[in-house]
Amino acid sequence: MSTLECPPTPMDETAKACTLRRETGGMLRKISCVVAFAMAIFHIYVLAIQPLDPWMTRIIHLQFIMVIGFISYAGWPGATRRMHPLDALLILMSLSTMVYVLYFFQDLVNRAGVFPEGMDVVFGLFAILTVIELTRRTVGNALTILVLVFIGYCFVGPYLPGILWHRGYSFGRVVSYLFSINGIYNIPLGVTARFVYIFILFGAFLELSGAAGFFMDAAFALTGKTRGGPAKVAVVASGLFGMVNGTSTGNVVTTGSLTIPMMKKVGYDRHFAGAVEACASTGGQIMPPVMGAAVFLMASIIERPYTDIMMAAFIPALLYYLSIFIMVDMEAVKLGLSGMPAEKIPTLRRVLKQWYLAIPILVLLYYLIWVMSSVVLAGLMGLAAAFVMGFVHRGIQKRSVKPREIVDALYDGAKNTIQVSVTCAAAGIIMGTLTLTGLGMKVATIVIALAHGNLFAALVLTMLVAIVLGMGLPTIAAYAITAAVVAPALVQMGVPEMPTHLFVMYYASLSAITPPVALASYAAAAIAEAGTMKLSITALKLGLAGFIIPFMFVYGQPLLLMGPLPEIVLASITAIIGVYCLALAIEGELWGPVSIPLRGVFFVAAMALIKPGVYTDALGIALLGAGILVQRRLARSRKHSPDADPIPDSSKKLFQEE
Repeated sequence: MSTLECPPTPMDETAKACTLRRETGGMLRKISCVVAFAMAIFHIYVLAIQPLDPWMTRIIHLQFIMVIGFISYAGWPGATRRMHPLDALLILMSLSTMVYVLYFFQDLVNRAGVFPEGMDVVFGLFAILTVIELTRRTVGNALTILVLVFIGYCFVGPYLPGILWHRGYSFGRVVSYLFSINGIYNIPLGVTARFVYIFILFGAFLELSGAAGFFMDAAFALTGKTRGGPAKVAVVASGLFGMVNGTSTGNVVTTGSLTIPMMKKVGYDRHFAGAVEACASTGGQIMPPVMGAAVFLMASIIERPYTDIMMAAFIPALLYYLSIFIMVDMEAVKLGLSGMPAEKIPTLRRVLKQWYLAIPILVLLYYLIWVMSSVVLAGLMGLAAAFVMGFVHRGIQKRSVKPREIVDALYDGAKNTIQVSVTCAAAGIIMGTLTLTGLGMKVATIVIALAHGNLFAALVLTMLVAIVLGMGLPTIAAYAITAAVVAPALVQMGVPEMPTHLFVMYYASLSAITPPVALASYAAAAIAEAGTMKLSITALKLGLAGFIIPFMFVYGQPLLLMGPLPEIVLASITAIIGVYCLALAIEGELWGPVSIPLRGVFFVAAMALIKPGVYTDALGIALLGAGILVQRRLARSRKHSPDADPIPDSSKKLFQEE
C-alpha cells in the first residue's frame, strides 16, 4: 500500500486536504521514519506480547499519529516546504496530553468526565484542539465542521426546543468527558490501534514482497484475452487488491493508473473506463477477507467475530462484482471490442510460478477461517508471512531487500494510517457528544417517527444519511456516525444487527461513487482525463446493483448465509439472475440493442427476483424468459432485414502496440 496521490478536483474535501501534504526530506524524514519504526515495535509488542489498558494503548497510538501527522501535513498551502513553529507547538501539546494521562492514569480513570479537576480541562482542551486541527489538515473541512457542531450542541442544547433539548453541561464536564475513553479514545480509535494499523502495515509489506504485481498479472492472465479485456482486468485486479487494501481511492490510484489507459486504448470511452475502475475499487471496502477499516469497527460495535462478518459479506460482494463484470462485457459487445493480443498477456503458467507471493493471503485466511483465531493474531501472522516472502521473492530474483525499503514500508504503513486514525478520533468526539447529551437515542426515535413505522421508509432514510455523510467524510467516519445515530432505529424495528450494520457500511462505502461528491470517481477522472460529473454518473449506473443489494439482504437474510442451506442456495441463484436482469436493463445489449420497453421488462424482472419469495421469483423468471424470447425474435428479424447494416470492421478496435 503506497502513499496515495490526490485527485485534483475542487469539490473533493480530501483533495483540498492533500494540498497541505508536506514532502518531507532530510531530518524531518529521518524523524518520521524513527517514529514509524517505534510505532511498529510498540503495536507488535502490545498486540503480541504484553497488552496494555485500552486507554493507554489508544493514546500512545494517537501520539505516534500526531507526530507524523503534523510533520507530514502543513497548516496552510504556503507552509508545505518546511516545518512551521506552530507544528512543533502542536506536537508538544499532544505529547503533553499523553504524558499527563500516563502519569495520572489511575486518578483519571476514576474521575474523567464526571469530577474533572483544573488540569484535566487544560490537557483535555489540548487533546481536542490537536485532533480537530489534524482532522482539518488531513481530512478536510467537512468532518472538522461536523465535530465543532456536535461540540457546540453540548452547550446550546438547553436553549433548543423539543426533542433536541438537554439540560446542559459545564465547559469542564464536556472537555473532560471528550478527553476520556468515552470521547476521543472511544471504540473507533481502539479499532484503528488494534486492527486497522496492522492490516495497513500488512498491505505495505505485501507490496514490498511483490504481491501487487502478482495480483495484476493474475488478473491479466485470467481475463486479458476476453473481449474488452482491460476492463475485466480492472474488475478482477481491483477485487484482488480490495481483499487487502480497503480504500476506494487507494485502489483507483494503484490499479487505475495502469488499467484506465489500457481501457481507453482498447476502445472504451474515457468516462466508462474511469467509471469501471471507480466502481471496482469501491467494492474493495466490502470485499472479504480484509474489506475496509469500517468492518473492524463494525465487529467491535455489534460484538461479533470478524469471521462472521467476513462470511456474511461474501455473497453480496460477489453479486456486486458480478454485476459490474456483466455490464463491462455487454459494453464490449456493443462496441465490438476484442481482447488483448496474447503476446501482451502473461501466461497463467508463468504467473503460477510465483504462487508463493499469495502465501501471506493464504496465511491470513488460514488463521481467520480454519484456526478461527483472533483478527489480531491473523493480521500479525499475515504480516510476518509478507515480510518473509519479500526476502524469498528477492532471493529468487537474485536481489536483496535493502534496509531502506523496509524502513519505507514502515513509514508508508504509519503515514497511511494517519487519516484513518484522526478520522476515528474525530468520530469518537462525535460519539461522545451523542452519549453525553442522549442525542443518539433521540435520533433513532426521530427516524422511526419520520418513517411512520415503515421499514422500507426507514431503510431509505438510513441509506440517505450514510450516503450524504460519506460524500464529505471517510467511510469509517460515515459508518461510525450513522451506526451510532440511525442503526438503532432499524434494530428497534426488528432488523438483526448483522444486516443492519452491513446495510449502513455498504452505503457509507458506495458514497465514493455517488454524485455530486464521489471521491473514487474524482480520482478516476483525474487519471482518465475525463469530466468528473459525467464519469460519476456513469459510475453510479455501473454500480447500481450495489445500491440494491443491501435491500436484498435485509429482506432476504439467506444472502448473508443466515438460514438453512436450501434457502441460501435458492436466494443466491435468484439474486444472480436478478443481477443479470438489472445489467440487461441498464446496458441494453442482448443480440443487439434492447428497446426501452424491453429494458423496463427486464428491470421489473430484476426487482421481482431481488425481492425474496416464491411468487416474486416465479414472476421474475417468467418476465426474463418472455423478454429473452421477444429480444431473440427481434434480433433475428433485424439480421434478415435488407436495411440492416453489418457492423463495420473499423468499429472493432484492437489493442495495438504504440
